[in-house]
Amino acid sequence: MTRQQVRTAQTRTVQTRTTRTGDRQTDRRQAYVEGNTVRKLNAVPRRLPDERERREQERRRQVDRRTRLNRERALRMNPAYLLFLTLAVAMTVGVCGVYIKLQTELSARKSHVASLESQIQELRTDNDAAWNRIETSVDLQAVKDTAMNSLGMVYPTQDQVIYYEVDSDDYMNQYQDIPEE
Repeated sequence: MTRQQVRTAQTRTVQTRTTRTGDRQTDRRQAYVEGNTVRKLNAVPRRLPDERERREQERRRQVDRRTRLNRERALRMNPAYLLFLTLAVAMTVGVCGVYIKLQTELSARKSHVASLESQIQELRTDNDAAWNRIETSVDLQAVKDTAMNSLGMVYPTQDQVIYYEVDSDDYMNQYQDIPEE
């Protein structure tokens, strides 16, 4: 065998057997395989890096060093940045405080309006009840009898009635007494 063939030659273990269920399983047994399709464990021997590879490694080290320095610089906080962050946090807390205060005032005003509306509703109910009591307490027939019998009032005659015209306005101002005839 040549030297190339020795490098590519490798032992491989293959044994096939059939189980009771008829499935095929493989076990390891040594077999000799020769050629370029064999898997190579150490295909390329270790060699010294050439100039291009050394430059690439140096560049990677510089990039790694720059990256590390950038990360360290990013982690450090200078006083101006710290002051900016403090002001930003203070403004955020202030805005949140003002928002909460406004929400509280709004809630208090809503509850006050609701209580006033309930008071208005109670007053309307009381007013309607009083109106109904007054309406039912007045007997118009008794008033008519008292006025005609006790006080001597009578219905007006036709010559006592005076008619007047009203403009399109729905109210009238009286500047003098209505004349008697």
